[in-house]
Amino acid sequence: MNRNLRQISRIWHPFYVLLAPIMMLVAIIACAGTPLAESPIYTCPTAIPQPTSTVLAGTPMPTPLPQPTPYVILPPADFFLGDAVFVGTSNSENGVRFRLQSVSSYPASPDPDGTARRIYMWQLEVKNIGTADYEIFPSVQMFLSEINTASGNLSGTWFGTREAAEEANVPFDADVYTLNSGQTRSLRFAAYAPAGQATRFTLQLDPTVTSGSGTINWANQSNPYCSGDISDL
Repeated sequence: MNRNLRQISRIWHPFYVLLAPIMMLVAIIACAGTPLAESPIYTCPTAIPQPTSTVLAGTPMPTPLPQPTPYVILPPADFFLGDAVFVGTSNSENGVRFRLQSVSSYPASPDPDGTARRIYMWQLEVKNIGTADYEIFPSVQMFLSEINTASGNLSGTWFGTREAAEEANVPFDADVYTLNSGQTRSLRFAAYAPAGQATRFTLQLDPTVTSGSGTINWANQSNPYCSGDISDL
């Protein structure tokens, strides 16, 4: 019986050596990152302008107009470059502020098939406004999701890679990072993707699932409606 066990062990050993690192990586990904369940929101401090009325002397004053309402963005609408997007509040255990920053692109070496491509780079500012530590796995959670190419808009999933960062000679944040309450960190990405202009980025709020995660989507343009930040919620 012992001889049979040794034979089985010899047969399975090469497969175990091959699969063990993969199993460990899957376990790390499954356990890394803090899931966020609340809906993202952006609130602009600029009030929506209200019409004014001209009153002649001696005439009664008109009924006061309602107070201006701040401009708000909620999913499924896209947020914009530079918007301070909140998930949760400072009273929440898990409250985080996200901000897409510094999008750029450069020519890159062709892919293995010889097809032209570019390197797209961006930054994500993350601030933990909650009461508990917040853990983020940026290279797994965020990606470039839409490019405007010569043949039209192309949707896809282009994650940052170390190879793209090395070719562009820029840092790449590929680890899991823990932010203490009140801590802010800027995370950097570099991704290979088809030649064009980056138009949309996506962040998955729950890194522990492969589908069904809530997302934040940013359009790569300045907010055309208003600007400015509110204080942390």
